[in-house]
Amino acid sequence: MQFKNPEILFALLLLIIPIIIHLFQLQRFIKAPFTNVQFLKRIELQTRKSSQLKKWLILLTRSLAFTTIIFAFSQPYFSNFEKNQEHNTIIYLDNSLSMQIKGKRGELLKVAIQEIINNIQQNTTYSFITNDHVFKNIDSKQLKDELIKTEYSSRKLNLNTVLLKIEQINLDEINTLNNIILLSDFQLINKINIQGVTNVNSPIYCVNLTSKENLNTSIDSVFIKTKSNKEFVLKVLINNTNTTSENTTISLYNEDVLIGKTSSALSKNKLIEVEFSIPNQELSNGIIKISDENLTFDNAYFFTISKPKKINILSIGSDSKYLTKIYTKDEFNFNNKTLSNLDYNSIQNQDLIIINEVNSIPNELIEILNQFSINGGDLVIIPASKIELRSYNLLYSKLNIGTLSKSTNKELKITNINYSHPLFSNVFEKQVENFQYPTVKQQYQLKTDNSSPIISFENQTSFVTEVKSNNTNTYLFSAPINKVNSNFKNSPLIVPLFYNFGKYSYNLPQLSYTIGIENTLEISAHIKKDEILSLKNEEIDFIPLQEVQYNKVKLKTSEEPSKSGFYKIRKEKNTLRTVAFNHNREENNLNYADLNEVFKNQKNIHISKSINNTFSQLSKQQEINSLFKWFLALAILFLLLEMCILKFFKV
Repeated sequence: MQFKNPEILFALLLLIIPIIIHLFQLQRFIKAPFTNVQFLKRIELQTRKSSQLKKWLILLTRSLAFTTIIFAFSQPYFSNFEKNQEHNTIIYLDNSLSMQIKGKRGELLKVAIQEIINNIQQNTTYSFITNDHVFKNIDSKQLKDELIKTEYSSRKLNLNTVLLKIEQINLDEINTLNNIILLSDFQLINKINIQGVTNVNSPIYCVNLTSKENLNTSIDSVFIKTKSNKEFVLKVLINNTNTTSENTTISLYNEDVLIGKTSSALSKNKLIEVEFSIPNQELSNGIIKISDENLTFDNAYFFTISKPKKINILSIGSDSKYLTKIYTKDEFNFNNKTLSNLDYNSIQNQDLIIINEVNSIPNELIEILNQFSINGGDLVIIPASKIELRSYNLLYSKLNIGTLSKSTNKELKITNINYSHPLFSNVFEKQVENFQYPTVKQQYQLKTDNSSPIISFENQTSFVTEVKSNNTNTYLFSAPINKVNSNFKNSPLIVPLFYNFGKYSYNLPQLSYTIGIENTLEISAHIKKDEILSLKNEEIDFIPLQEVQYNKVKLKTSEEPSKSGFYKIRKEKNTLRTVAFNHNREENNLNYADLNEVFKNQKNIHISKSINNTFSQLSKQQEINSLFKWFLALAILFLLLEMCILKFFKV
């Protein structure tokens, strides 16, 4: 039992006064002579005993009456909590996209918001957490306002991250009793670390929000299957968990204009492929749409198809006729310069530079090539038959790619192809065994770290290798490929190899980017120190992290944007490019954790499927059972008992 006004209990000391009065009677008895009869003496003795009993009963009832009155005004009560403890109810509401799915009464998030509002208590302090906001120590009105404003978020939090946020709230709280309510669908993708959960001392109430049926049809991904000079084929993957196999309509829009429509029968738990053949230049900002009432965020997929940019390639050397046949004018801006007529200022504008059998590399060119590599440019280095080894090793040292040793004159066959290397992806239908191997007569010994062989000799040493360094790719040949030293130029390998050197030197814009993960966007642009690039659409305008290089800017996005759609990359008022963002498709994973199994034998964790029952249970535990009326009733009872003793107890 606890007291709201325990100081009043000091009044119990006053009970000593009536006790003293009853114990020490101040009245003096006067003796009166009377006939000494034995019968009268016996009556006198009985009368004195009855009077004494009556006095003790009156003392007892009065003392009990005063005691109960004092207890009543000290306001006693029963409670599980101490009087000076503050109560704070911490509510986490999962507002991830998966909460769009419909339960028995509608979308899980909207139903949860309404039920929380219905259970808000006026005189309680709350802390409210969503996937993108934290509101600490707010009253019932503020909580209601924030609940009404809560929208779906592309961010998702696992349970342990939520508890870390709750722990941060509790750091500044002194003598506060926290009750934690977690409202979520508890998807399996949000893994639960049981150890992190059981370390929380406050009681946790997990309300598992479930849907009536785990059914959903979604657009999984979109990519270009094939492309020609006249048209390209767009492949769409549709994922379906519905039990039905009805035909679903898939529509293709160029922004708001419908340019294609098809239908397909869907099978349960299978990816269905749908293709659209589209003429070139007809589609720029595309949207694939389907109709599904369960989860709506994955019913649209945004993508952009940018006009191809010609890749700038510079060859430094004399022999480049074979390169002009590979780097055609419709795809590349190819130039060949000798050392004598090379414009060093043009180097930083290139995407790929080929050092094509130069005898000696000037120091000034070494410095510029190093800066070009640091800025993200790719290099291909082909040594000459007679080189100044010191200048080559100085360049290799600057680029941090290894060393080159003296040449040896030994004819070797080029026999090994790294078919798994990205440069040869989709080049060969199968691995060739009876290949007409090209040969070289002279080769240098190349020593590199963190390298990936592309083509090798019969003795397993590298002929062409890739080294990643300074945020760029450098492709190293260990032998000259002129006609005197090798017949490699006549090999069918030379075309895909050099062609992909050029193609991979420029990062083609992706069709779309995923919200909620780190994305890197590369933009060809020259900006000054005080200039910035921004991403903007009709609702959002933000400045991403950006790394300025000589002829391009790298943008990095993570938390923003938060909504799917098209965004313009802008430099002041000029639009440089349009990019598309889509929500992460992980959220449409309709597999959920079994909380009863996960948290079995955990005493501080209570699992429920009803928000109303959880709040009702919490409210009962926080109730204060006042005893004021009971003690007041007892005081009246004792006073009535005293009156009865005085009236009916005859002395």
